Amino acid sequence: MSSLQEEYFACLALRYTPGLGPKSWGPILRHYPTAYDGLKDAVNWHSLKLASEKSSKAAQNEEWRPKAEKEYREAMRLEFGILPWTHPLFPDLLKELADPPTCLYYFGDPKLLSNPSVGIVGSRNSGRLGMEYASRLAADLSKSGLTITSGFAKGIDSCAHEAALHGVGSTIAVLGTGLDVDSYPPDSDWLRRRVLESGLIISEFPPGTKPFARNFPFRNRLISGLSIGVVVVEAEIASGSLVTARLAGEQGREVMAMPGPSGDKSFAGCLKLIKEGAALVETADDVLMNIRHALDIEDISGQKSVAGAERKLPVKRDDKSSSPKAEDPAKNEPAVPAFDIDSLEPPEYDIAKALKSGGKLHIDEIARAAGFDVSVAGAVILGMEVNGMVVRFPGMYYDLRC
Repeated sequence: MSSLQEEYFACLALRYTPGLGPKSWGPILRHYPTAYDGLKDAVNWHSLKLASEKSSKAAQNEEWRPKAEKEYREAMRLEFGILPWTHPLFPDLLKELADPPTCLYYFGDPKLLSNPSVGIVGSRNSGRLGMEYASRLAADLSKSGLTITSGFAKGIDSCAHEAALHGVGSTIAVLGTGLDVDSYPPDSDWLRRRVLESGLIISEFPPGTKPFARNFPFRNRLISGLSIGVVVVEAEIASGSLVTARLAGEQGREVMAMPGPSGDKSFAGCLKLIKEGAALVETADDVLMNIRHALDIEDISGQKSVAGAERKLPVKRDDKSSSPKAEDPAKNEPAVPAFDIDSLEPPEYDIAKALKSGGKLHIDEIARAAGFDVSVAGAVILGMEVNGMVVRFPGMYYDLRC
């Protein structure tokens, strides 16, 4: 088991230890260098006031193992991208939360998690005006280099995701389901495909988790937790978006709202937030002014190379269908891997040789060329990815880092 897999498995062990929850995972994970170190030292949790004696004994007795092993095998089978707590791309902003996730699952470009983000949320049953507001705001902020984070629901969320994909900042969709549950919300396949191609989809929930109502407050805390500030675009008084706004305030994030027309009930929740102290915003410039204290000038100038700019790489698979272009002689020279393949041991050596011979390949092709089952190849590639030897592209394509 690679170090990434070991750490991931330890994170699952913490999640499934009886008596532990989001507010007790954090202190344990922050106390030790790694989740694995924390799990090995479970005998001392109670004396260190990290957990109850009962939870400490449950961890020592490995009461977590059946559920952890089940989720581990399923995530490997489904070839999820995995970011355990100690992964370099696991967001520091989430580590600051009182109730952080132990790990994140993803499809898409995880480097977007390193980019400054603004959350845009609002009504599922939004009107034309609210959708126009969300689209314009998301597009303008994304063009400024900010990543737009939202909850992949119908209405305002979907408008924000779609518009943000046109800018360099792109978008992060936070699910209230398992990463593999692609039937929710209904009729969202087109948007899911677009986000997978050039954005990021994440979830903290186990594979197969259905869209239960109890999941969405947990999702909402990640939307606000990942963001420098949260904008509520259109929301009634009872809207769940106000929960996200409340969580943002509790997490120390900037809370903003768009006012909407006077007397419009669909914006009553926004007006309530403004009366309670949320910043009134109408344009991307208003948002930037309110979050400027949390950004470097380069972050909002559009001059800095942000993570989103690298999303163009997967498009190369479609070059054959594009119009002819002058050929760059340098492209005829074989790419040189950033490491010595011959210094590797099997099975990493076999995977690297397959990629060197075939170039960017799908996981199925890599497994076939290297002579492994897909599940085994996926586990090996995860370790190579975290060690900087392999680059992952959307759609489960991989190549050697050169």
